[in-house]
Amino acid sequence: MLKIKTPASTSNLGPGFDCLGLALDLYNSFDVDLSEEDELIGVDEAFNNENNLFLKAYHLGMKQIGLDDHVRVSFHTAVPVSRGLGSSSTLIVGGLLAASALHNDALDKDHIFQLAAMMEGHPDNAAPCVYGGFCASFRDEEGNFFTRILTFSEDFKITLFIPDFEVETANARRILPDVYPRKIAVANASKAILTVKALVDGDLELLKKCAKDELHEPYRRTLISEYDEVKKLFIKDTDGVFLISGSGSTCIGISKDYFEESSALSALKHHWQVKEVSFTNKGAMAYEV
Repeated sequence: MLKIKTPASTSNLGPGFDCLGLALDLYNSFDVDLSEEDELIGVDEAFNNENNLFLKAYHLGMKQIGLDDHVRVSFHTAVPVSRGLGSSSTLIVGGLLAASALHNDALDKDHIFQLAAMMEGHPDNAAPCVYGGFCASFRDEEGNFFTRILTFSEDFKITLFIPDFEVETANARRILPDVYPRKIAVANASKAILTVKALVDGDLELLKKCAKDELHEPYRRTLISEYDEVKKLFIKDTDGVFLISGSGSTCIGISKDYFEESSALSALKHHWQVKEVSFTNKGAMAYEV
């Protein structure tokens, strides 16, 4: 039997909308084996069907390989769903990697990345999920995806704030404007470049100035109840930077010290899980068990 492990990821990192992503040491894992028919074990009934993202990705991979085998897969998931931590990428990359690993590594990593980003529609979570690390990615005019792995400073501590409610990606996309003034586009591009510099160098003071997105966070924060209260508590305690992870509802704190005032969150209406994580250079992997 093979085990597949795929990391969670946080994307955007402020102004790096749809292009920056960071792999986190929080994993979904899947035990997989060939079967005469598809069998999904350990998944909610709502996802136990042909529309399951792992299963759809597996059969897309099989189509690329030129075979039509079926899979038995047991799900062991730690990445919360619809929380902005790349759960869909963990499933998609997991299914593609399963197809490859069960058939003599028929798909290389770049092929898996291309297919995963195509299924997602953008590469910001797919890239760190496949390759690990801190990734900058884009899609060219011909529809091909490109990514490069950057250095992420080990001086930074990462704190996740995971609330007890979801933000659907479709709603987080729908709330955004269709067009932006040139002034905002220029400002955000400038900030994204310097955000990368700050994250590479471990420069918190620079990060505090440039990681102020104008494309998505001003709109998506309205979908996250108690966003302002949690942000205020985090900044007061750590003097760090507080961002929306992907499309939310999880928020991410980047600082030089971990958040130590978790008890203060108990006064809020919603339950916020505080989770200390690290970035990881390990992307999706497959190995015998």
